[in-house]
Amino acid sequence: MLAKKKAEKAIRKVFPDSRISSIKRFKKGLVNESYSVKIINPDKELVLRIYPKEGWKAEKEAYLYSLVKEKTNMPVPVVYGVDISRNAINMPYSILSKIEGKEMPLNKKVVKEAGSYLAKIHSIKMPYFGWIINKKIKPKFKSWPDFVFYDLNYKIKRTKIAKDIADKIRKYVRDNKSLLDTETTPCLLHKDYHRPHIIVKNNKIKGIIDFEWAIAGHNELDIAKSLLWMFEKNRKLEKIFLDGYKKYGAISDKFSERRKLYELIIYLSALNFAYELKNKRWYDYNLKKIKEALSKWQT
Repeated sequence: MLAKKKAEKAIRKVFPDSRISSIKRFKKGLVNESYSVKIINPDKELVLRIYPKEGWKAEKEAYLYSLVKEKTNMPVPVVYGVDISRNAINMPYSILSKIEGKEMPLNKKVVKEAGSYLAKIHSIKMPYFGWIINKKIKPKFKSWPDFVFYDLNYKIKRTKIAKDIADKIRKYVRDNKSLLDTETTPCLLHKDYHRPHIIVKNNKIKGIIDFEWAIAGHNELDIAKSLLWMFEKNRKLEKIFLDGYKKYGAISDKFSERRKLYELIIYLSALNFAYELKNKRWYDYNLKKIKEALSKWQT
């Protein structure tokens, strides 16, 4: 738990005369720590977000919130300050406005609105495909397949998957390379667009948060992940979400075919994250899903 004195020191860099009246850590957050902080003078409720491992993500999120605000009318947090010096609290952090509400409920109105908001994110075009590090795309690729194979090999190597499984994953993606050869311009992907990151109040979306995993990529990878993570137990809502998406964005005729390939890539990314967290249960679950996907492909 972050000490109140350290939090106050960080916040006073932005609001010099402020005093913390309460501080409470959000329960969710596997890597980064986020705190709800109420301050006096001025009277505000803030989010203090700490990045203990990858401090550059503080600058990345600030950059992306600014970009989304500039390019769309989507509600995102206001960034009051970012500090990666490690001076105030020994860790990089950002200070954001707090968006009031709860995680997205699964009702038709909000699900459709969530689909349209994802399309607005994808309306932001990027110059290359690749990871977004700080404020730059790095490494950058002109081709979507080139980036996918780079990302794939990085995660396979890092996660130390058994050679036979790794070879099958590579072969699956190589054999389906035609599905990666898209004519689309790279766009901003949220990469973690699901219920906890879609804040709703009074049956209306009030904010989209947590862009730390965002990349420049192909929009249908993001769509596939949202469908997989939000509607696995309620497939009837998929069409409503996609109808909302189509209000501002386009989905190709190949999406249903491409979706299977993207789900394999999504499970590999989740496996990589589980490995990083040393979470054996989550690791085993995603490895099982990878094996199931490969088994279906072979048959």
